Amino acid sequence: MRARAAVAGWLFAASAALAVAQDGPLDRSEQDRRTARIVHESATLGSELYNKGNVEGCYRLFQGTLLAVQPMLDHRPKLALSVKQALDKAAAMRDPANGAFELRKALDAIQLETSASFPIPKKDKEAEKEKTTVVPKETDKEKVKTTEAALWDRLGGEKVVRPMVKDFVIAAAADPKVNITRNGKYKLDEKGVAKLEQSLLEYISATTGGPLKYSGKDMTTVHAGMKITDDEFNAMLRNIHDVMKKHNVANLERLDLLELVGDTRKQIVGK
Repeated sequence: MRARAAVAGWLFAASAALAVAQDGPLDRSEQDRRTARIVHESATLGSELYNKGNVEGCYRLFQGTLLAVQPMLDHRPKLALSVKQALDKAAAMRDPANGAFELRKALDAIQLETSASFPIPKKDKEAEKEKTTVVPKETDKEKVKTTEAALWDRLGGEKVVRPMVKDFVIAAAADPKVNITRNGKYKLDEKGVAKLEQSLLEYISATTGGPLKYSGKDMTTVHAGMKITDDEFNAMLRNIHDVMKKHNVANLERLDLLELVGDTRKQIVGK
């Protein structure tokens, strides 16, 4: 009973957070940020309920969250439709565990679509900072490792990131929605692929606190004249997300990296 009351209270707070705006209607980016934050917190809380044996509570939380955020996806009609389909499919399932898994897929899809607008919650960043802080051996004045510097290690370091980059390049090259060759303008021969993979590896390392330094040009210069669209950028984010999931990168680390990549949108799109 307490669990259901807690879930109901959380959903009420989530709905209020979506509905309230201090200065009039929300713009789309702010709407996405609030939606993504709520979906992220629901997924985290739902997983905790499930792992504690409260499968029904997990299912109801996911169901209530999706019902609450669906109206906020009017500017993303395909995503809104997929949410409705997931809700209908889960409702027809007899086993709440199967229903919860089906609804979690919809939550993940929302996170992926809106994650570029989603700053990792402060409480999560602080928790990660505490986990990655090291005690200085020589002096207590030595700087400790920060969350951003630890992301490279949290991703798994080069032994994980390098094969992820390789898989991403393969996936992006095969995805016409990414259009990585810019309609055949750029040829991805063996040498070109190797250079792209190394450049991406260095960039991820440099932006996540890894040991490799980025030797390429800045993002604006690299993508000048490519005229990359928002849809192509979003398709790239989906490929990155799917590759990280394939390599079993944890949810928070996926969001952290997607946020970093999302921050480059203005330097890449339309240039």
